[in-house]
Amino acid sequence: MKKLTKMMLLPVSLTLGLAGCMGIGLNKTYVLTTTSFNYDPSYRTYMVKMNGEEMGGGFGGATKRSAVILGPQIITWGEDNSTRKHQAINVVNLTKDDLKNKRYLSVHLYPDDSVEIVTSENGPRPTSKGLKWIDTLWEK
Repeated sequence: MKKLTKMMLLPVSLTLGLAGCMGIGLNKTYVLTTTSFNYDPSYRTYMVKMNGEEMGGGFGGATKRSAVILGPQIITWGEDNSTRKHQAINVVNLTKDDLKNKRYLSVHLYPDDSVEIVTSENGPRPTSKGLKWIDTLWEK
């Protein structure tokens, strides 16, 4: 019975192992040009990270080639004028369709600590939601 179990498990484990190595399934890694946009004028962000991978910043002015995996994205960042660390209050889940044929990924950091991830083929741009935040905060 033990030999039969081992013989059945061997093809399954080999198949799953090869799927992981070939980038099939949830472990697929994409390499995109990344940046971030901060819409809170009270501080500049530093060390913006997505699942521990540092990203570009500077309101889209600085970019970095980053490894991006499918699934839930945990976004964290710091402030340049304090020791405060932020973690996004929402978790964005990236799918294969979100990243397929895309070259750019931008993380948009809003003043309420929510985030939005936008992918594109032609470069990062501010979001209309972010520009509304800026208008609202500058009016105060």
